[in-house]
Amino acid sequence: MARPLVGPQASCALHGAILTAAAIPGVIPLVHSTPGCALRAGLSAGGGPFGAPPGLPPVASTNLAEKHVIFGGTSRLREEIKNTLAVVEGGLVAVLTGCPTEMIGDDVAAMVKEATSQGEAVIDIQTAGFRGPVRAGYDLLLTALANRLEPRADPADAPRINILGIVPGVDPHWLSGIEELSRLLAGVGLRANPVFGPSGGLGALHALGRAEASLVLSPWGLGPAEALRQRFGIPVVGTEGLPVGAEAAEALLRRLFEALGRPLDGAAEAFLAAERRHEDYLLDQILGRLVGAGRQRVAVIGGSLAAPGLARFLTTVLGWKTVALVLTDEPPASLRPALAAAGAIFAPDATSRSEAVRTSGASLLIGGPEDRALAGRLGIAFVDDGSTPGLGALTGGHAGRAGAARLLAALVTGLEAADAPALRPCPAEEEKASSLGLPALAADRQVQILA
Repeated sequence: MARPLVGPQASCALHGAILTAAAIPGVIPLVHSTPGCALRAGLSAGGGPFGAPPGLPPVASTNLAEKHVIFGGTSRLREEIKNTLAVVEGGLVAVLTGCPTEMIGDDVAAMVKEATSQGEAVIDIQTAGFRGPVRAGYDLLLTALANRLEPRADPADAPRINILGIVPGVDPHWLSGIEELSRLLAGVGLRANPVFGPSGGLGALHALGRAEASLVLSPWGLGPAEALRQRFGIPVVGTEGLPVGAEAAEALLRRLFEALGRPLDGAAEAFLAAERRHEDYLLDQILGRLVGAGRQRVAVIGGSLAAPGLARFLTTVLGWKTVALVLTDEPPASLRPALAAAGAIFAPDATSRSEAVRTSGASLLIGGPEDRALAGRLGIAFVDDGSTPGLGALTGGHAGRAGAARLLAALVTGLEAADAPALRPCPAEEEKASSLGLPALAADRQVQILA
């Protein structure tokens, strides 16, 4: 009897740790494991079966062979640490252990201590793949760094807000999400401490312990945030995913100021009012067409960073009903009851995702490119949330009012592709345009304006 193929959504904790370390300018990931571990991390970042993606940063590896697994690979690690320090430019070498080296008990700490005693900046972190899914690697690496790195005093540097829970190279549009949150914080007079991307680096890493607060956007940021709270007393402000739309962003910023114990000033209030006006204008331009499409029953598939915020926006702003919120990133077991109470369904593989959407009675599916075929089989409309790897990490995203505009444009495009009658110009509009000798404004032109 035939069985459906069950495929995991992502890879292991080691891969998440590699991508996280590589996204911090100045940090050099050194994988202490077999050759396939680092290679598969590159392939999972979007390179496919033909090689690593063009943008994969330098990753050192001990490339252990069978003899190292049998007799130990510490001598090979000592050699690779020296070679990495001699060849690759950077300020910190992060030794990341894989499954084989943790199973055979290599004394990685001794090799790292040998290097640090010579004045080198090296740290070892246990990140074996069996420790969890890909996003767990982010938690493991940042928690270890928060516990072990000493903050560097800089009196001229104003306190910052840590942005935690966005996993580089794994969460769609991770960079644009960080940059939009940084823009929102700057708009209300705060300074972000993003750690990752062009605005991050070792300086931001050492500033984690001097922040005013830690803003946690997903369950995967709770580990480092709690470590910083216990060690330095930094308050934690948690939220269920990215804030999609101006209203959600404003609510998050007000919660942050409450945690800081001070009110928003006049400039911050003016900034929030401008964000609301901008989004209201966009809604006025497009909402009629979406309302005309009817009250959709929506299924949202995605990680715990993006999916909850998308579902809330569709419900609170558009008045649509979210019939299935399907989380694919396997959040920690201790946090699942709270997510389940909010209506989340945990579906880490393709079969369970398909069943969750099929039984929900959804008329519209929002998900990644891999979910398009599912919508086709069910005969429902599909909207791609833009989670294409590669350059998609640099642009797009759904955070803030700019993200809401991109979501609205995607909804129009998806419903138009499903031949939704309400998305065509109404006869009165066409007749008026014709009487004036003008072509009717097509729906795709409106999408271009919003984009």
